[in-house]
Amino acid sequence: MTILNYKSIHSTKRQFFLNCSIIILLCFILLRWFLLIDRYSVNMLFWDQWDFLGALFDSKGPWDLFSWQHGPHRQGIGFFLTKIVADCSGWNTRVESFMIGIVVCLAALTAAFLKLRLVGKITALDIFIALLYLTPLQFGLVANTPNVSHGAMPLLLITLFCLCWTIDGITLRYVLCAIINFMEIYTGFGIFLGCITPILFLSELYLARKRKQTGNMFLAILFFFIALASVLSFFIDYTFCPAAKGFTFPYPQPLMYAEYIIIALGAFCGIRGSHIASMSVGFPAACCMIYIIIKAAASIVRDASNRAMKDNIVQRQIILVLVTFTLTFSLNLAIGRVCLGLETATASRYTPYITPAFFALYLFSTTQKDVPKRLIIFSIVCFFVTTFSIGNHNRAYAERLCQGKLRWKQAYLQTENIHSANRVSGFAIHPNPSRTHLKRKLDYLKEHRLNLYLPGNRLMR
Repeated sequence: MTILNYKSIHSTKRQFFLNCSIIILLCFILLRWFLLIDRYSVNMLFWDQWDFLGALFDSKGPWDLFSWQHGPHRQGIGFFLTKIVADCSGWNTRVESFMIGIVVCLAALTAAFLKLRLVGKITALDIFIALLYLTPLQFGLVANTPNVSHGAMPLLLITLFCLCWTIDGITLRYVLCAIINFMEIYTGFGIFLGCITPILFLSELYLARKRKQTGNMFLAILFFFIALASVLSFFIDYTFCPAAKGFTFPYPQPLMYAEYIIIALGAFCGIRGSHIASMSVGFPAACCMIYIIIKAAASIVRDASNRAMKDNIVQRQIILVLVTFTLTFSLNLAIGRVCLGLETATASRYTPYITPAFFALYLFSTTQKDVPKRLIIFSIVCFFVTTFSIGNHNRAYAERLCQGKLRWKQAYLQTENIHSANRVSGFAIHPNPSRTHLKRKLDYLKEHRLNLYLPGNRLMR
């Protein structure tokens, strides 16, 4: 056997074992994700669900469902999926939780396709996409108050928006992105994409002008106004609702806004229990995000006249959209919730809104020739270690929620008295039963044999 053949066989075996390892790791990530859903989801409406599902209790029409406001945001396209699952499952919130899990998986798959479109290949390092999108730190999506419109669906839509931005046909690209942008604006805190899209079309106008493409200039202007109209339409019949007691703007200690954002970024990396530790990770992450915003924007301006750099500009536009979305969301999160204390920055339900920026960091790294591969591998290993599990504190919290819902459900089915069930279970499923007409809604579920009145089995616990 020649040396060349030996090296070829050795390389083939090495690649085979690498592929097997990646497949095993991917299976582990998926299994971990769905086992987490199975472990902590309960077929029992909880907290805000009694409020925003009022549209289903009252059998509202399609536009009412789409534009239904809950707190600061609307329910959007996700509410149609909620209704379909509710109608098919008898309002089983465990089924809804698994549906949310599937939507997050679809978002991860879309991200993988996006990376393939931008770079032209899938590598072993792309396991990082699954780690980012299927992190167990977003356990609150299913363990607390399941709502596909808050977190999961916005994550899928913004990733899909970026994937559609890679379409070569400019008219088709603009049309699809305008449609997705409209849906994202109305779905959860996807509203912040609506603030970015008009600027994106202005950048397209700038590029078309530099390249002397008159037709593309008119298209960019048209879709700029469509995007602007989309975000303005959000505020028709909108009621300002900060959803945080003690909300004040501006906050007396404005530096806490920056602290809040940095802690939220650090929490995404699995840093728990210490604000100092969170900031030691979150601050470099924030600096990297600001750096790639500046570098990507400068790259677009520099290559604007060069048609040969079209693909490079699309890459930079997508990275800008992803990072700016997360930073805009994080700023608004800090403005709205800093009054509740810095510890609220680590809430798991906000994790999907931070995912896009870290995905953008990965895309930026994989499209740069001067970033050492070892550094990317090291970052992936660190992220995997820090997000391996939800952590003892989060696990205890999720366990309390799960057991509390089960105890309350059992107590209520025996007495059908809300206050008695609260007392016996030591748990409450809503902070203000009279305001949300909880008894009327429970009677509705009993009359139609829905949710907690479904026949019991493992799936419907």
